[in-house]
Amino acid sequence: MPTPYGEWPSPVAPEDVAADVRSFASVETDGDHVYWLERRPSEGGRGVVCRAPVDDPGAGPTAVTPEELDVRTLVHQYGGGDVLVADGTVLAASMDDQRLYRLPADGSAAEGDAEPTPVTPEPPKQMAHRYADMRLAPDGETVYAVRERHVGPETDEEPRNELVRFPLSPDPAPETGVSDPVVVAAGHDFYAAPRPAPDGDRIAYLRWNHPNMPWDGTELVVAAVDEAGDVRDERVVAGGPDESVVSPKWSPDGVLHAAADPTGWWNLYRFRADSGGDAAGGRDGDAALPTAGDAEALRETSAAFGVPMWTLGVSTFAFLGDGRIATLVTEGGDPSLRLLDPETGDLVDPGLPYSSFRPASIRSDGDRVAFVGHRTDAPSAVVAWRPEADDGGPRRLRESTDDALDPAYVSEPESVTFPTGDAVGADDATAYGHYYPPHNPDAEAPADAAPPLLVRVHGGPTSRSEASLSSTVQFWTTRGVGVLAVNYRGSTGYGRAFREALKGEWGVRDVLDCVNAARYAADEGFADPDRLAISGGSAGGFAVLAALAFHDTFDAGASYYGVADLRALAAETHKFESRYLDGLVGPLPEAADVYEARSPVAHAEGVTAPLLLLQGGEDEVVPPAQAEAMIDALVANETPYAYVEFPEERHGFRDADNVARAHAAELAFYGAAFDFDPAGSVADLELLVGERPE
Repeated sequence: MPTPYGEWPSPVAPEDVAADVRSFASVETDGDHVYWLERRPSEGGRGVVCRAPVDDPGAGPTAVTPEELDVRTLVHQYGGGDVLVADGTVLAASMDDQRLYRLPADGSAAEGDAEPTPVTPEPPKQMAHRYADMRLAPDGETVYAVRERHVGPETDEEPRNELVRFPLSPDPAPETGVSDPVVVAAGHDFYAAPRPAPDGDRIAYLRWNHPNMPWDGTELVVAAVDEAGDVRDERVVAGGPDESVVSPKWSPDGVLHAAADPTGWWNLYRFRADSGGDAAGGRDGDAALPTAGDAEALRETSAAFGVPMWTLGVSTFAFLGDGRIATLVTEGGDPSLRLLDPETGDLVDPGLPYSSFRPASIRSDGDRVAFVGHRTDAPSAVVAWRPEADDGGPRRLRESTDDALDPAYVSEPESVTFPTGDAVGADDATAYGHYYPPHNPDAEAPADAAPPLLVRVHGGPTSRSEASLSSTVQFWTTRGVGVLAVNYRGSTGYGRAFREALKGEWGVRDVLDCVNAARYAADEGFADPDRLAISGGSAGGFAVLAALAFHDTFDAGASYYGVADLRALAAETHKFESRYLDGLVGPLPEAADVYEARSPVAHAEGVTAPLLLLQGGEDEVVPPAQAEAMIDALVANETPYAYVEFPEERHGFRDADNVARAHAAELAFYGAAFDFDPAGSVADLELLVGERPE
């Protein structure tokens, strides 16, 4: 007998979405082990450095950091580059105080046989000094890193970003315990990716200034390093206000490489100081530094070899011992890992069974490539792969879950391309997405009805939705709800022009693309036009609020820590994104009227469909005041809504109980909005009208 959509019995309970579903970052190689940082929702989102041997299939992963250490940096709020592993030593950022701690890489600290030792001094105030993106110089002792210094809320000064150096094994200072790091580069708003050359006499790094974001324009700087480890004779070799450079890296023979987009696509370039380079004062007084004229494209193509630098520590390619480069390539919206011959430009797809690679942590020890890979039919995993070995292919060192969903219940995505434009129903542009149809072998679908549709909107907005096996998506599809993850104009992976189509148009074109995606699904017959929902977080949450305020397409919406007031966001958010809206909306005060016109909170009378708001109480990216302002407007307009606050969460929910609670609330919300009775346990959720939550 057919079961109504939305009421299918699902094997994915709210508790299953996050419990023991680990996320991975900061992949490193050292000796015969691969290291990574994993976040464990079952432990409140704690970051744990783990390792696994690559030549012993019978040996499982083990923890390196002790239970009391939560590894996470808050540089730029989004962090990244939390861990350095080199020569048997781990350097990790502590969430509690943002200091860097040294510990053995062999796991003895996790066993209680060693103690983490601080290598950066205690700051004047808690978390005032934050470190990330560390690299060890060839001398084995000097560490270069990004430091973010917060001068205090009592001043109007922004945090100060700079590059610093310090010893890996510092001598205790008489009073402070550890001497202050030495500043080697300062004066710009942001720094990233300090990368010492293999010979130790040169260094490369990235820098940029407001109002640019790193995908708008960065500078790749090369400089000489003197005997003390200080930087001299800096010069810009690539990039600028309208050109983005990411992932700088030196080859084993000392040639600088990076991904840059002067053509509109992040292609790989190398900078050999043999055509226009000259000598500068390095350790021996004759460091050969390249110039901008030395830039050589390894392969010019309409594909991206880079990614937006939302987090630090980005590594999109790695060098193999035979001279080839294992590189991430996004072509036609779909990423793959390919092998590039830098001498011929030949690009070979080895056919790895991975649909996306996130985060961009491509590492190599010369023989093997290590990365985090996603699939559409299996959990994400930390993977080690020998390109030339006939040993059974890539080895999965650690999967994101120990209790994977039975493949029989997995809904695999279908790539969709749909017309869109600058009006509802317009078709002068194209947008993209992945559609996950309802799928459950235990349920029979109604023969005379189309399923409800959930349009999921990624954040950023400079980000993207990639095809992968997501427990959140399967949570819906196994219940009879289709999911369409939209890559709207402004998303990455389709070239700079597509990304910059959102410049000055945030809250307009992205929202129209979501509206037109839902209309397309309904017109094509795979979505019920009367049961269309939209859900998203951060910038995706803003799209939810704007879609409900300015359009009547959607019948319900769920906003996770979404932006309601653009003017307030520009005034209240953190340094990294404090000028982001200059490009997305316009500079203030000149564009004040535009901010008002696009802010959902100022047009809440247009929100007539039920709305669910979910918010972290310690969110510094989109502060709780945004949700509170939206609630006031909904109450005034007597719009049905529900509000769920997670007091200890930041921007993005990490605790397993909170993730489960959020999914249970969203399920109960759609059940009420679309008049279906979800199977299993759901949250006790009350829709409020004209009153504030208790």
